[in-house]
Amino acid sequence: MVEPERFHEAVQWYEEILGWTCIDKVMSWVGRKAFMKMPRSGVVTIKSFEGEYDHLQSQSNVGNVSLGFATYDLEATLHFLADKNITFTEINELPNGQKFCDIYAFENTKLTIVEESRGEDTVEYPPSGIVGFGTVNSIIYVRDPKFSAEWYEKHLGFEVRTIDEENGYAHLQTEDAYDRNALHECFWDNIWLLQTKDVVEKPNDNKARIYYDIRPEVFFKEYNKLIKNGIKPSEIAGDPINGWGGFHIYDPDHNRINVWSYIQN
Repeated sequence: MVEPERFHEAVQWYEEILGWTCIDKVMSWVGRKAFMKMPRSGVVTIKSFEGEYDHLQSQSNVGNVSLGFATYDLEATLHFLADKNITFTEINELPNGQKFCDIYAFENTKLTIVEESRGEDTVEYPPSGIVGFGTVNSIIYVRDPKFSAEWYEKHLGFEVRTIDEENGYAHLQTEDAYDRNALHECFWDNIWLLQTKDVVEKPNDNKARIYYDIRPEVFFKEYNKLIKNGIKPSEIAGDPINGWGGFHIYDPDHNRINVWSYIQN
């Protein structure tokens, strides 16, 4: 998400600095959009803060949810970014040993970069080394990983793989939407809940927004189920049956979770 007057500048920044490719720009009922193809896999939508719905507006408070991007060499990526005067946090480790940190991209947008194995990939990528979406979909900071894991399982249907109360984390998974809907294959995205004492207050948001997919045929059923379960979703933005639609909710730690539906071409 970017400010409207800096939309084209943002597209250029991600092309020049991170090496992503703009494959299309459109003006839609929700404002300007640019579709950025990442070097290895995945498409990021750059969207301006425009539109009449609250869901599409900017909040002043930054949330505690981060969207994951992959690199094969985190230190090399950070060395490149430092030369471009891009700031970042110290390197940390996930419970499975993967190294990660946050970088601050265009307009101070926080992106989480997670190192993963190159495997048999021999492709030469742009110097930033940020190749696409990776095995870590998102990192969410919570006060009580066990309680939150059960909440995500109940309300969003995530699969709970591990809960470790002693070490303060939970490992969840959900099926990747593109693999399921477009390729008719099963690929599991990983979500890590990490324990923290630093929680945020509503309303909050992140410029790098995580969206979880829901299919049009069950959109309203699941939306109403959230309400029946005592969760207050935002107003629905758009048309989830005939086009694009979205809304957001907050988890028990006030982390914003975005949900969208779109027609599969």
